[in-house]
Amino acid sequence: MIENHGVILAADVGTSTLKVGVYSIDQILIATASRSYQMNVHDKGMVDIDPSLWWSAFLEVCHELKPHLKAVKVISLSVNTPGLSTMDEDGRPLFPSILHLDGRSREQALKIRRLVGEERLLELACNLPVSGGSSLASILWIRDNHPEIYSRGRFGHTNTFMIKQLTGEWGIDPSTTSITGLYNTARNDLTWNDEVLNLTGLDPAKLPKLHHSFTPVGTLQKEIVEQFGFPPDCVVLCGGNDAVLATLSTDLIKPGDICTTNGTTDITLVILDKPLRSREFNIRCHVLPGLWVTFFVLNTGSIAFDWFYREFCREMSVDDYYKKYISTVLADFFQQPDLDQADAELPGYTPFLQGSRYSLERLTASFNGLSMETTREKLLLGLVKGNTAYTGTHLKDLGKLIHLNETIHLTGGGAKISGIEAAKRRWQGDFNYEIVEQSSLIGAVKLAQGYLKDEFSQWI
Repeated sequence: MIENHGVILAADVGTSTLKVGVYSIDQILIATASRSYQMNVHDKGMVDIDPSLWWSAFLEVCHELKPHLKAVKVISLSVNTPGLSTMDEDGRPLFPSILHLDGRSREQALKIRRLVGEERLLELACNLPVSGGSSLASILWIRDNHPEIYSRGRFGHTNTFMIKQLTGEWGIDPSTTSITGLYNTARNDLTWNDEVLNLTGLDPAKLPKLHHSFTPVGTLQKEIVEQFGFPPDCVVLCGGNDAVLATLSTDLIKPGDICTTNGTTDITLVILDKPLRSREFNIRCHVLPGLWVTFFVLNTGSIAFDWFYREFCREMSVDDYYKKYISTVLADFFQQPDLDQADAELPGYTPFLQGSRYSLERLTASFNGLSMETTREKLLLGLVKGNTAYTGTHLKDLGKLIHLNETIHLTGGGAKISGIEAAKRRWQGDFNYEIVEQSSLIGAVKLAQGYLKDEFSQWI
């Protein structure tokens, strides 16, 4: 039995921001800090980041929070996924980390489908490889285009990189590796898929050791303990995918429970007690063994608002745009006496500003039905409608396969924009919508709580 006391450091390594909170064992926030960084979008669809930015951001935050670190017993990670990271044997980056928005490896994804067979991939891994979302496709792209880096490299995800810097050990968990094409997602038994490895010629020695999300991978390296005053016995958990941990933060562990994260991307998850297989959405393992989640991603969800601001609203301040303009446009729309007619007059919008996770083609976004009467406000409404209706179609189709519960739990900054809930109710589905706070970070805290209180042995 682990001692039921100690302080938790939870770190959420997001696409554009690292957030860290120091919490008591009872989930009381003691101190918090954050740092932002910039992903790199280049060369017609490549999206990556220098992983050293994650690490330098973490070190800066630890310096800021140093007075609170001497009692930390456990560090728990919530991470963007995959963040495919190529490292040397000592964990030094050899190549930028490839993010889920990336579009460089479509050719490799198609090759994997042909080598293994789509039905076999769905049977074993529950997912079909796509560019960006599938780490196997990204690894093969590196092998094809940078063989010298591939020959020297070991591969992992965002949590692998962070764990290696913190502990010197290699680790990855099922919730982050479910969609790689390399993991036995259907069995979820902490094993790599030997059949896929053999067919693609990937050496399993290049992959990290698999752990449950709540399992300690190691203790902190001596220099980190000395620099920041952590206890020498502070452990680092393997951690998990940020969106999956969002579901844990709100205790969503019942089949049919729904959670949507409206952040840089929009991600909708539904809890399952058995794996599904589909070409139209992904399946992730939950951080709790015996559960899975559907994983439906709109690559440019809330970040589409950033794009709209840059292209159409630059005369406003960012605060006025997000806090006044968007909400005013939505409020004016929903107050119209003939809402159906107003809806019919909106331009159509296909929401693929950064492609689609479910297509091997490079899909693009577009507006249609424009006229001389189309205003900036109608374009914004069309964008909101296109985004929410895209997720609504998925939920309608999924509801034909499994029972969906009545409430959708919303997280992320995009969910807090006034008027978005009404838009979701009209175009996404007539559910109850409940906004929850700091979900991914709190999910990481709950992972650490479960470890400290020895609550997870029942799940193994």
